[in-house]
Amino acid sequence: TPTSASPQCGHTLQEQLELFNSIRPLFANKPLIVVANKCDVKKITELSEENQKIFADLTAEGIPVIETSTLTEEGVMQVKTEACDRLLADRVENKMKGKKVHDVLNRLHLAMPAKRDDKERPPFIPEGALIRKRAMEVDAPKRRLERDLEVELGDDYILDLQKYWDLMNEEEKHDRVPEVWEGHNIADYIDPDIMKKLEDLEKEEELKERAGEYDSDDESEDEDMQEIRVLAKQIREKKQLLIVQSKDKDVHGPRMPRTTTKVERKKLEKEMGELGLDMNDKDDSHYAQQARRSRSITKKRKREASAPPTSKTRSQSASRPPRDQSGIRDPKMAKKAKKMMKNSQKDMNRQGKKGEADRHVFDLKPKHLLAGKRKSGTNDYR
Repeated sequence: TPTSASPQCGHTLQEQLELFNSIRPLFANKPLIVVANKCDVKKITELSEENQKIFADLTAEGIPVIETSTLTEEGVMQVKTEACDRLLADRVENKMKGKKVHDVLNRLHLAMPAKRDDKERPPFIPEGALIRKRAMEVDAPKRRLERDLEVELGDDYILDLQKYWDLMNEEEKHDRVPEVWEGHNIADYIDPDIMKKLEDLEKEEELKERAGEYDSDDESEDEDMQEIRVLAKQIREKKQLLIVQSKDKDVHGPRMPRTTTKVERKKLEKEMGELGLDMNDKDDSHYAQQARRSRSITKKRKREASAPPTSKTRSQSASRPPRDQSGIRDPKMAKKAKKMMKNSQKDMNRQGKKGEADRHVFDLKPKHLLAGKRKSGTNDYR
């Protein structure tokens, strides 16, 4: 039964006692607890002697009196614990008074195992359970949840889960972490052992440097190899220069056509000779053979175009007759085939010229089935 030790509830303590005595018969044979609320405003010891005597008489009758404060949550857990214990004890007591208690007791057996040695084995209670138990005993305030913050702040509340992140640098908790960066998934590059792997890699590189793996071997090269390297460098530079020059020109098509003129070949031979390439045996080179082959093909095509169509000079494509003439014996058969082709195209041509106004009534109701009077009798005469 809750009561208020302070007059802030609008009723004096004597009025609250009269209300309690008036409803007390409703709780006959039931456990009672008197809760004196608002102890943060005024405690029982600070009341007058007359009011203190009211609580003393209740305690003498066996009704416990517990001081609480819903504001500071002092004594709230004690009330819960006391209420649960009294309800459990009352339930057990009522069960013991029942008729079925003997049947239940006959089925119960309390096992007392014999000690195997004198070693003490205290019960093990997890640390978390002990912390919660101590918090209940000392009536410590409960942990503030996000729901409590939401109720307290109202519309100003913003859910911030990053404040619970366990980081060494507290200032990095609210930094933006991208999921995808430069087309790569960040999660694929997260490795908790990255620092250890980096140290191993640095040690391996240090051992390689001591062993001389990265030492330059320019001194070990002979003069021919050095000359080849210089020549290759010049060729690469010249090639890069030609690429840059070609980009400046608005030239469409291949850089070097197959039908390269003699002037361009001379220019190519001169440039390659300046770079150190031997151009003495140039007739057997690839570009010369390609030029000869291209010239021969061009001459052959011109000769075939100018010559009359004979069996010897006719090309392979010209030896085949057209498709509209293949398989036809004589002009009479060709005329007949052309006529058949036009007749087969006639229906499709008519359909292609049909417009919205042209309509076709299909023969959906045949006259021989629907014309005339149907007589009684069977219809399966057909």
